[in-house]
Amino acid sequence: MANALGDFLRARRTDERLSGSAPAGRRRITGLRREEVAAAAGISVDYYVRLEQGRETHPSDAVLQALSDALHLDRDAADHLRRLREPHPLPARIPDDALLARMALLVETVRPSPAYVLDRLSTVIAANPEGLDLHEGLAALPPAQRNTVRSLLLDPRSRERFVEWEDLARGAVAHLRAANAHDLADPELVALVDELSAQSDLFATWWGEHVVQRRRAAVTHIRTAAGTVEKRSYEVLHLPEDGVRMTLWLPAG
Repeated sequence: MANALGDFLRARRTDERLSGSAPAGRRRITGLRREEVAAAAGISVDYYVRLEQGRETHPSDAVLQALSDALHLDRDAADHLRRLREPHPLPARIPDDALLARMALLVETVRPSPAYVLDRLSTVIAANPEGLDLHEGLAALPPAQRNTVRSLLLDPRSRERFVEWEDLARGAVAHLRAANAHDLADPELVALVDELSAQSDLFATWWGEHVVQRRRAAVTHIRTAAGTVEKRSYEVLHLPEDGVRMTLWLPAG
């Protein structure tokens, strides 16, 4: 975690999806060479190597933008790169009674639409019964263990419930990294990552790819208890001041 910026650059540089943008010819590597990234970003190879090795940790805004362009980073990944330059650990925020009451009222108000509120580790802090039912088994767990990333990756029932399971699970991992860019060394995050990495090879692979994506909205399909498939959409409402987000599931139009 000590070289989060360099680790991110290295992971994105070696992303196989960048291989198509490399010069033609025989290649023995996946993605781009350091020299190719440096040339595309208009910086020296030595400077880029120092960035990956953690010997240079404060690149300018212009350099970060050039690297984002060279690595074909989308908005979320580019924002993540900028946050890694100067991470500022946030004070631990334990949801207080007032916040919990507000969120409980919010999810109750939108019934019968499934809804739940997650903290930065994707642990449920409020949910209506329909929201808990989407992730089978969550309702039976103690509140502190109701984590949607853990459920998606470790509970085989999730693969049956969510038709596009891989997209959802991979996106959940990507959002976990995005939501914690301010302090990737946070002990609670490290403990969760270690736990999931030990129990899920897919999680370990996806986390190691440093993919970053904030959840917003999408259309997906849910398999009901009766075995039918329903098209659903979800909206994610972010409350950054409270460090939480609400996911609301709706019938797809």
